[in-house]
Amino acid sequence: MRRELDLGLLVAVAMLVTFGVTMVYSASGSDVWRSQGLYAVISVFVAVAIVYVPEKLFYDLAYPLYGLGMLSLVVVLVWGTGNPARWLAIGSLRLQPAEFAKIATIMAIARFLGDQSSERVSGPRAIVLAVLLAVLPMGLVARQPDLGTAVSFGAALIPMLYWAGMRPLHVFFLTAPMLSVVFSFEPLWQDQAPIVFALFIILSSVIIQLLLARLWVTLTLLGVNLSAGLVTTYLWANFLRGYQKARIMTFLNPESDALGSGWNIIQSKIAIGSGGPTGKGFLQGTQSKYEFLPAAHTDFIFSVIGEELGFVGSIFVLSLFLFVIWRCLYVGTVANNRFASLLAVGLGSMLAFHVFVNVGMTIGVMPVTGLPLPFLSYGGSSLLTNCLAVGLLLHIYAHRHEY
Repeated sequence: MRRELDLGLLVAVAMLVTFGVTMVYSASGSDVWRSQGLYAVISVFVAVAIVYVPEKLFYDLAYPLYGLGMLSLVVVLVWGTGNPARWLAIGSLRLQPAEFAKIATIMAIARFLGDQSSERVSGPRAIVLAVLLAVLPMGLVARQPDLGTAVSFGAALIPMLYWAGMRPLHVFFLTAPMLSVVFSFEPLWQDQAPIVFALFIILSSVIIQLLLARLWVTLTLLGVNLSAGLVTTYLWANFLRGYQKARIMTFLNPESDALGSGWNIIQSKIAIGSGGPTGKGFLQGTQSKYEFLPAAHTDFIFSVIGEELGFVGSIFVLSLFLFVIWRCLYVGTVANNRFASLLAVGLGSMLAFHVFVNVGMTIGVMPVTGLPLPFLSYGGSSLLTNCLAVGLLLHIYAHRHEY
């Protein structure tokens, strides 16, 4: 049966995937681009094929796929390969289950929130269960350890809750503990950390009391924020591994260890800055060619783009990403079904988070997390997962009147 495709979204993604294979070829100086090219063909084919899946199937499979995703994350902890162990080896094929589990988690949250009314979404039961759906895979991935990917599981939760009908004030309740962690983080604020944290606690409590005039709510939020802030010190001292602490400290001051943990960020900024308006030219990047920039074809592929294609090439790529994210939100608005609409917003939020964090780390405004740049960074699991997300978006658009 013929289906109406979102040609704009499909063309933009195809351009990004093609661009990605080309830049991997430029950055790697080896044959890894052939593997990426093969995954690209398969991934785009899968994305289009998903359009023709019956419209109710993904709703029915949301919870089973979530369970399968959690099982795969447990299996990785026991039988995973790599250092650290994040992959499952199936013959010569290596897959990273955490990538696919992100899609399954968004599908499960979309089904759960889609089954709730807009009024019930703001209730404590709905919030707690939705948070648990995201926290469970986050915990399993953090154990691998892969903190960057773990955080990405929660990236879609807040936008999906808001889209489902959660009141903005309740969104603040949910995000306030995370803000407490930021404002109490001593390495960020140095000697001013206690003052900054105290000001946040006082200001947030006063605002909530003025808006709601319910003392028990204000005291509850105060207790939660204090707990979140105080536990930050414990987590910093006992939970984060050495390399994770180094990444955060390097983000705050790359020059403190210019030849060690700060090397990647410094070389990345040199690469992007040296590109100028139009770049040094394709295959002419010195930072990647002479291996000053590690992981050039994976985590720092955007640095290669900035060096070889300059400001113009970088803006072109970012414009494509902006268009893709806008289409995600558009698909969410035209879908007639709550599950489909929430799924589109969740997938768009996931892609936006990856782009923001990856590009941010290459220019030094975000810590190095190891999150790949969607469609561009080398990695079959990441590319296939992102194309699966696009396939779901194309499916929702094609079936938008039938859900």
